[in-house]
Amino acid sequence: MRLDKITRENRQVWVRAFYGFNPEEAGYIGFTHEAQREDMLSKMKDGDLVLIYGAVDSLTDADLQRQAFGFMEVVRERCHDVDRQDEESKIWKLDHGFQDRWTYGIKVVRAWRISNRVHIKTIAPKAYDQKKRFERTTKAVLLEPDEKRWALSHHVRQVNVFGEPAIAADDLVSAYMDDVLTPSKGILPSFGDSTSTHEDDENYLYLMKLSANAEALLGKAGPHVGKALVKVGRSNDPNRRLKEVNGGFPVCAVCRWELKHNQPFEDGETAHNHETELKESFAMEFTSQAGEFYTGEWSAMERAFQTFCFSKIPKILAAAGKAKGVK
Repeated sequence: MRLDKITRENRQVWVRAFYGFNPEEAGYIGFTHEAQREDMLSKMKDGDLVLIYGAVDSLTDADLQRQAFGFMEVVRERCHDVDRQDEESKIWKLDHGFQDRWTYGIKVVRAWRISNRVHIKTIAPKAYDQKKRFERTTKAVLLEPDEKRWALSHHVRQVNVFGEPAIAADDLVSAYMDDVLTPSKGILPSFGDSTSTHEDDENYLYLMKLSANAEALLGKAGPHVGKALVKVGRSNDPNRRLKEVNGGFPVCAVCRWELKHNQPFEDGETAHNHETELKESFAMEFTSQAGEFYTGEWSAMERAFQTFCFSKIPKILAAAGKAKGVK
């Protein structure tokens, strides 16, 4: 089966600690002991993903420790480290006296870097349990379904993998990981008479903010504590959408979503394209909490939304500009 035809439901996601994320230089997941590799091969399936995060070690840059780096897609094929390393990667191992470590490999065929900064505990609080530290550093820990969902909600950018055919820069995918793993589907056939009218009218980008800090919904521990939680999206009626998202809260809830800003655009297609770009921008600048939710400093997120919307508003030229033929 082609790997790009494997659905996300049929993939397992594992988490592994390492000093960095360099699939362009090393196209494999390495194990120091052969028994460790064989154990993982007995549990893995073709198309499984391994989420790499920064190990808590002096060899990892201090600001990258515990940060999620990216995903590696594996196939159940054995390899030797030197067969899947470029010269720079081989030299790094020799310089650090690691020539006898991570020599037993499992082949990596595709890889993606996570676009935004995200603490591994935000994604995998159960897999990050201290009791599983040795397993995370020597093999890998399987994510539970909710952790898998959180992991795949992040925006990623595809990178090349050493030992695999190079992909042109323009063809490297930039999208949410969940979308990357969703095979395209044809339109189901329909039968019988059907009549409908759809009008493409004014649509809005909106920015909603939770009335309490992020920990009110995301828990009392983690890098989101003290930050604002926002939701960005598109609707042809932002006030109606606000009622819909608040409809899931109990009447006595201590917080609610508040509609802070909305910007109209001429039609749904335009607003949709801007929404996609806005979410990619927020994913790179702030911390994604799945899909359209982000945490960060409120003033920065508000400014980013306003700046983005202003940049998309058609500019009306003054008479002097028109006379000079400005376009």
